[in-house]
Amino acid sequence: MIYSLSVPNPASQLLNIQLELNCEKGENLALQLPSWRPGRYEIANYAQFLKNLNVTGPEGQVLCHKRTKDLWEFQAQEKGIYKVSYSYHAAQMDAGKSWADAEQVYVNFINLAFEIEGREAESIEVKMDLPEEYLLACALPQPQKHLLLAQNFQELVDSPLIASADLQHRSYTVKESTFHLWISGKVYFDWDILLNQFEKFTEKQIADFGEFPAENYHFLIHLLPFPHYHGVEHQYSTVITIGPDEAMGQKSGMDRLIGVCSHELYHFWNVCRIRPKAIQPYDFSKEAYLSEGMVAEGVTTFMGDYYLLKSGYFSISEYLESLEKLFERGFENLGWENQSITESSWDLWLDGYKAGVPDKKVSIYTHGALLTLALDLILMKGGHRMHEVMKVMWTNFGTSHKGYTLKDFKAIVVSFAQHPEVISSFFDRFVFGKEDLLPTLVSLLPAIGLEMKQIPKENKMESEFGLKINKKGQILKIHPKSLAYHHLMTGDRIISYQIKENGLHVTFERWKKENVTFLPASDETSFYMDYKLVLTGQSAAFSQFIDS
Repeated sequence: MIYSLSVPNPASQLLNIQLELNCEKGENLALQLPSWRPGRYEIANYAQFLKNLNVTGPEGQVLCHKRTKDLWEFQAQEKGIYKVSYSYHAAQMDAGKSWADAEQVYVNFINLAFEIEGREAESIEVKMDLPEEYLLACALPQPQKHLLLAQNFQELVDSPLIASADLQHRSYTVKESTFHLWISGKVYFDWDILLNQFEKFTEKQIADFGEFPAENYHFLIHLLPFPHYHGVEHQYSTVITIGPDEAMGQKSGMDRLIGVCSHELYHFWNVCRIRPKAIQPYDFSKEAYLSEGMVAEGVTTFMGDYYLLKSGYFSISEYLESLEKLFERGFENLGWENQSITESSWDLWLDGYKAGVPDKKVSIYTHGALLTLALDLILMKGGHRMHEVMKVMWTNFGTSHKGYTLKDFKAIVVSFAQHPEVISSFFDRFVFGKEDLLPTLVSLLPAIGLEMKQIPKENKMESEFGLKINKKGQILKIHPKSLAYHHLMTGDRIISYQIKENGLHVTFERWKKENVTFLPASDETSFYMDYKLVLTGQSAAFSQFIDS
């Protein structure tokens, strides 16, 4: 089958698409547009962006019926070539959608390519009608300019592309593999420094897994002129959308860029190949409920940052600062009291990527990373580490393309434990259960020469009264154990306030009505905290954490 893509009017942001199919007489064709994508376990409804779908055959127009929100069907009355023509509105710039304008074409085929029942294994050509000067960045083979080849549907939709005359390209090699960096946007950083850091974290990841079974891997990076942060993993590539671009010329911006790239490279093994059974293989027509979010994203979040420490990009103090931020994000949310991480993983399809109901759930990224840190420290007591667990996961499930369950992951962690009953209890209490992880983590940190100090936030509205407020005075979050939780609402706008010895006097607006309330002071509780990690002087212990 052959896809042809063009953008006759870039200002419209419409991709014109034509799919050519060689059909047998009487063949029934079911065109299933994906309703979700890899790396994002929620319904996406890509069909909402399609326009003017029609089918023609050897004898002209063919009747095509829409059966569900993203499934179309038609019958080939005669043998021959049938053409499915439609447009896709490519107007969302993030790492999982598509974009077209006068300067570039960016396509995630998962947004707009049809899976055809019974023909999923058929090879696919993609012809891109682009200006001659456009370069094309994509993991798919390019036998000639602006022509791509995919072995099957799954490979096509796991291979995004960027096409532009302004693409910048550099590469580096680790062992037998070449890693390509494609940049769309304005570069403010030093290429040589960037490539050196990429090479270092890549070497450390490959060393721990033992292999990188790909000749080429592609980082497709959009540097945007506005604040943004997003990354999506693919079999042989990743897409990163990040900004503002000028911030990448500073250490703080570079930390974000290298951090997300290390995270996404780790996904080459974990998720793209070490895959939960629920998504092995992918079925994009319906939800795929999974309980393994802690492994898929939590382990990846922890290990992605850890390799920046291990490769020397992060100094010890910089790594501890990143852990402090992780603690703050993880423990200012009390979702763990109400939902385990396995339940939160299952519920990703509801609102896993939105704020949702306050303190209802935990993040599989943040809370999952904190759980991984705790497991790593427990294993370290017996001379083992989390990267050893993941190497066995790679051997048992990644290389075999066999899906795993959370039970499988737990069994491998237990196999490395000095005291298996400790790991079993940990999973029951913190992974399947809803116990407070913080005391356990605090008790584990001294083994690597760290001490945790909890310090009330300097902002008294946050520390003493449990209120997080933006610059406009709008209440963003209220601590559920504060008195404010019973008097104020998220969305209320603080007009004025006074903090006195006896408490907080607040004038606020709700639905354009002015209200007044008083919150008594409490000496017993600090609500929102800062978490400070301090080296206790046992430098050898922390060095072992880095090097072992």
